[in-house]
Amino acid sequence: MRTKKGDVLKFKFSFIVLLIYFLVSINVSIIKANPEIMDFAAFYKAIEVKDDQKAISIGESILVGLEKKYAGNAGFTAYKSKLNSAEFLAKQMQQQLRAATKKQMLSFTEEFFSSDNGEGQKRLISVAPAKQFYETSVKLFSKPVKIKNLTDKEKSFLVQYYNLKLKNFTSEIAKAGQALAVAEPGFEGTHDYVLVLPLLHISSDRLINIEVLPDWMRRPDELDIFADSCLMHFGFPFQAMSLAKKSAQIRKASFSELDYYRSAAKKCGVSLSHIAADCLNRAIELTEDDDTSVTLQFELVQLWQDSKNYALAAGRAKKIFENYPKDKRAAKAVWLYYYSLSRNDNIREILADIDRALYDKKCQPYRAKLMYVKWWALRGSRGQEARTAALEYELLKLYGDDPMVAPIMLSRATDCMAKADYPGAYKIMTELVRKFPSTRSAIEAKKMLVKNQN
Repeated sequence: MRTKKGDVLKFKFSFIVLLIYFLVSINVSIIKANPEIMDFAAFYKAIEVKDDQKAISIGESILVGLEKKYAGNAGFTAYKSKLNSAEFLAKQMQQQLRAATKKQMLSFTEEFFSSDNGEGQKRLISVAPAKQFYETSVKLFSKPVKIKNLTDKEKSFLVQYYNLKLKNFTSEIAKAGQALAVAEPGFEGTHDYVLVLPLLHISSDRLINIEVLPDWMRRPDELDIFADSCLMHFGFPFQAMSLAKKSAQIRKASFSELDYYRSAAKKCGVSLSHIAADCLNRAIELTEDDDTSVTLQFELVQLWQDSKNYALAAGRAKKIFENYPKDKRAAKAVWLYYYSLSRNDNIREILADIDRALYDKKCQPYRAKLMYVKWWALRGSRGQEARTAALEYELLKLYGDDPMVAPIMLSRATDCMAKADYPGAYKIMTELVRKFPSTRSAIEAKKMLVKNQN
């Protein structure tokens, strides 16, 4: 009896073990067929402990399961395509950076063993500008990805996984850039290349997701370099400001968006005038103080004049005196408007209404300059000889001791020569050279005097 009972117990125990093994096998097979069932928690746990490689590995298996589940889904296909495109672009940048590094190292080796004492020609860095990578890919990445019928958990995973992959790509690009910077100390474009992928995933007024940047490049000093790259290399003032602001927040320092845009405009200067103008326009939109707004708009007028964009300078100057007629600087804006028109050869627009400004009491401090602009416009018009002569007489009578009239005197001298009145021309030119010797007109008059004497 005891033997039978022992056999029964052994049988029951064996049955339970087999049952457990069978259930575990079934569960494992289900998990293998549907990896997303068990791996979401492990994926987020890996992210939490900052084990990016483990998180990517787990994420890849989850993605395989989701790919099966959403086979034929156009949105999911677009998601995969964009991810693959990002990887391809990242590899392209890495390859060029590594090739340039190899070339620089080879150049160094050749110079070290050569006998030309370092006087040989240095190899040029042959890497396409980061902005070029951005511009050739921006259309591809501009289309939003929409996947239908996803659960909230799946949506969250796909976003996290995509960002994690981008972070992995930017980290590899950063390593390649650093290697080139070591091989060629003059190379300072690492941050430019790292920014390409993050910038491709934003709209014009959307913040850069700094979570896709390498961990070590999220320090305040690194973010400041990224801000300059956004501003100077890519021409994105808003993103530059947001990165500078984030840097200030980490340092717990005060930050003014208006002040940032104003200083950024100065940093860009004439060489990047359109980016500088964008910065000033953003600053103007931020201020609620009329006095500050007018000051900023005058800075914009000056920027356009310095960069020889006189039509834009005239347009902005006109907005100032039209929108702020009671401002004490409105008359200055009027003068800058007509001056800019003259530099842009807009004779018709000048003569259309400059008389109104000439007789405006507010514009009296600029009357002489406005009269000169009118004289210039009349001289460039046909059939205006009488009006031109009358205005010349008035200008010479009222402002005869001002160097402003030097071009007028030279003009009168050339008119005399055209009429063969050489004594008259000689008299005017000698007076011009005596009164305003350092002006361009006087220098030209000297040449003409020498020529006449010969």
